This record gives sequence, C-alpha cells and structure tokens, in this order.
Amino acid sequence: MDTRLIEHILKIAEEKSITKAAEKLFLTQSALNQQLLHLEHELGTPLFKRSKTNWGPTRAGEIYLEGAREMLRVKQNTYSRISDLTHGYTGTIRVGMTPVRGPEMFIHVYPAFHREYPNLVVVPYELNVFQMQKLVTAGELDLGFMTLFESQRDDNEYEDLYEEEILIAVPESWKLEGTEQTEGEQRPRLPLQALKGRPMILLRKQTTMRPVLDKLFRARQMVPQILFDTANPATILEMVRAGISCGIVAESTTREFQKGIRYYSFEKLLRWNVAVCYPKGAFLNQAEKLFIAQAKEYWGKKE
Repeated sequence: MDTRLIEHILKIAEEKSITKAAEKLFLTQSALNQQLLHLEHELGTPLFKRSKTNWGPTRAGEIYLEGAREMLRVKQNTYSRISDLTHGYTGTIRVGMTPVRGPEMFIHVYPAFHREYPNLVVVPYELNVFQMQKLVTAGELDLGFMTLFESQRDDNEYEDLYEEEILIAVPESWKLEGTEQTEGEQRPRLPLQALKGRPMILLRKQTTMRPVLDKLFRARQMVPQILFDTANPATILEMVRAGISCGIVAESTTREFQKGIRYYSFEKLLRWNVAVCYPKGAFLNQAEKLFIAQAKEYWGKKE
C-alpha cells in the first residue's frame, strides 16, 4: 500500500511551504512540485493557494487532506491487524510526550519494550498537549502521553493512566490565614483568596494547567501577582523553597521538593489525569498495547 504521495501532500500542508516540506522529506523542491502539479492536473483543480509565506489549502485541498488522513488511518489499522495476526511487528510507532515528564517515562519504558519488539522503531516527539492533540487527530502521532483535565479532551480516544492532585506550594516561612483541615485528609485546604497580593510563579499559558487556573482566578475576581511564568515546575518549586513566591504544581512534581515548602489542597480538590491519547477508531496492536501498559505501570509506581 504505497501512500508516499499522500504523505508528501500532507507534509506540504503541515509545513505550509513546499520548500520546507521538500527539506523535511529529503526531496528537491522541483521533484515535490512536479508530484503536486501532476496530482492537481489529475484532479483538475489546485490543492494549495500559492504564497511565499503560507501555502494554505483550497477548498478542494481541504477535501483531499481530509481523505488523505483517513486513508493513512486505514493503512495503519490494516497493518496493525496483520502484525497481530503474523506477529511480524515492524514499522514505526510515533509517540508524543510532554517535555517535562515524558522523557523520564520514556527511558523507563523503552528498554523493556525494545527487548520485546526489537524490529519496531519508536520515534519520540516532545510536544505540548495541544500540539499532540492536533497531531493525533491528523493521524501523525500514534500515541500521545499527556496531562490534562476532563474538559480539555477532544474527540480522540483517551485512556487514563494515573490521576493526581494539583497543589498550592507555599514557602514554609509564610503565615497564611483561612486554612482548614478535615480529619483524615492528607493536607489542609487553602482558599485562593489567601494568596491575594502574594508573589506567584505559574506554568505557561501553553500548558493545560494554566487556562484552568486562570479561570479559577477570574471566578474569584483575583488578579494574581505573577513574577514570571515557566514551562518547568521544578523552577516554581525552587523559587518557593527560596521563599520568593508561591506556586501551583502537580503532586507528582513535588516529591523531590519537600524541605522548606508547605503544600495545600484547593478548597475544592483539583485533579487531572495522565492519559494516553490515540486517534478515534484506531486499532491498537499488541505492541502498542504493551507500550501503554508499561507506561501505566510506570505511573502506578508514582503513587
């Protein structure tokens, strides 16, 4: 099932440039352009609006790209089913992960997976969650490991691997009012209003946590005093430990940062999931299921 032409046209759409697409495909621009022109002649209509800065699809191009992605999904499912039947696992699994927590999971899972399936190539991509969701939808990622809230899920398939709480981190030296702890709870709860006027460091707006936090601040009519934002929760916790600011982080990132920091739950407990995402209707072969199971086992050890 030769789908190289389809993949080449999708690359032009992805890069929004025939020049960049040719570079990524290790083709000359002339060769790629000839492929496109031949296809457009066959279809009797242009697929892209030519521009120096942005090759956007025409209406016909949008229809072609939609069908192209569906054909690649059919190919992937077909090959996966045959691999399960013959145990002849070859090819590639494209795995997305977040830059902060993904690589650690990958280096724990990959060695055992590679011993089981030495002829399968696993290609890791470090991306934010919203980028992963788009690539999964487009059929350009087979699996995406991500942290997100229930409200942030799209029409792809999701399997929960691990649930964790979102915590407020405060320097031990700060004295705060309004905390309360119910018997049997692991930590006291803190209203966000108790942090009004306090310096704060948060994760960047491109993360899945930040829009949810911004919504909570707006609901309480609070304008947080943000010193700066960052992509790395370790940076937040180092600043909290130094007594410079408070911050909000996921529980799994706090284990190496206990000294000098006091952790609180939100008034209404806030939780999200580490989940694996894959295209809706995709057939997962045994190799992909094993990779997911090993990732779930890794996250289970975090509890």
